[in-house]
Amino acid sequence: MAIEKFELKTLSEIDGGRIREAFEQALKRCEGDCRDRPSLKTARTLTLTVRLKPAVDERGELDTVGAEFDVHEKLPKRQSRTYQMLARGGNLLFNELSPSDVKQKTLDEAQRPRKVADAR
Repeated sequence: MAIEKFELKTLSEIDGGRIREAFEQALKRCEGDCRDRPSLKTARTLTLTVRLKPAVDERGELDTVGAEFDVHEKLPKRQSRTYQMLARGGNLLFNELSPSDVKQKTLDEAQRPRKVADAR
């Protein structure tokens, strides 16, 4: 193709469609995160940035413009719930069955056979 007018509809053709492909891949990642974590109401953001840098000729007039493109997605960070941990003997101890209260006794502890030392 010869020289074309740059506009939104021709953007997808630039660089052999690589910008369009990058945008579509980022969109799929955003959609996938929405599908993976539908109860997380934080917005996923997809941004296409076009930077135009003017270049002047020998008379100081605009001659060409360099165009650069960025495709960027922003997904909410992944984080776990807060686990309360007990600091004992240089270690941190947690209770998977009671993440908010490490000292809470749980059913699995009640069902374990007692050691001889515990029976005293």
